[in-house]
Amino acid sequence: MRGNRSYRCVPTPNPRTLRRRPRPGTIEAMNAQFRGAQLAVLLGIVAFPAAAGASSPPPPEPNAPAGSDAAVLTASPDLELEEAPSTVDAKQPDSTSSTGRPRFPRLVLAGGPFIGPHAIGSEECRAEARTCEKHGSFFGLGLQIEIRGRLYKPLYVHARGFIAKNVSPADRVYRGVGGGSVGLGAYGRRVFGRAELIVLSAYGDNSFTPPFHDSATGRDTWGHTAGLISAGFRQPIRQRLAAELWAGAMIGPRSERTAPGTEPDRRVLPTFMLGLNVAFDAWP
Repeated sequence: MRGNRSYRCVPTPNPRTLRRRPRPGTIEAMNAQFRGAQLAVLLGIVAFPAAAGASSPPPPEPNAPAGSDAAVLTASPDLELEEAPSTVDAKQPDSTSSTGRPRFPRLVLAGGPFIGPHAIGSEECRAEARTCEKHGSFFGLGLQIEIRGRLYKPLYVHARGFIAKNVSPADRVYRGVGGGSVGLGAYGRRVFGRAELIVLSAYGDNSFTPPFHDSATGRDTWGHTAGLISAGFRQPIRQRLAAELWAGAMIGPRSERTAPGTEPDRRVLPTFMLGLNVAFDAWP
């Protein structure tokens, strides 16, 4: 008997389940070394941010817009937050044009010369005399001033006052006309259009000499209301100044002409107005 020794049975491993250690210099050994190097590099990449601490900034989000004015945030409490400088030019607001002039100023003052209204007068031709005569005409030339206020974006309401002198070279009726108007218009950056109601009053002598008469026995009496539809073009001069050329058809006023021996001639004067304004943006 060999003393008090204890023995235990160890099962014999199956040769099929044992993984043989690759011999040095073989392809299997090289593959094992390559996998070990990959594992070491991966462990180093994972361990590097933990060793560097929380002071490094987080990577940008993939959907973050490039070149935006976002603030650069850091995780360290010792660093102050700073805003990155913008590298993109700021867009101009829609309400301002490239010239610096407001597109829709709140209050505009305008004024300038204009021509109109006009009245052809009474014309008569006689074949035996081989001549024609025209008397009692009107052609206005004057000045106007206008104030324009914005209602909503391109829509403006305006009030206008004017006075004009009769400069007709023929036998004149009335010395001139004066009045005012109120209207509504749409004003773009370069063009505009508007409609207005005019209240006017002609002044001076309204008598004239009828054709082939020797004395001023004819009379022309004007009404006091008319309508005007006009359109124009605007050219900027400076930041708050612009030149405006406009023209329109004027319907009215009513006219009633009387002369001895003839029936009264009642009509609505079809006429026009044409003007040149200098506009100033008093309240951009």
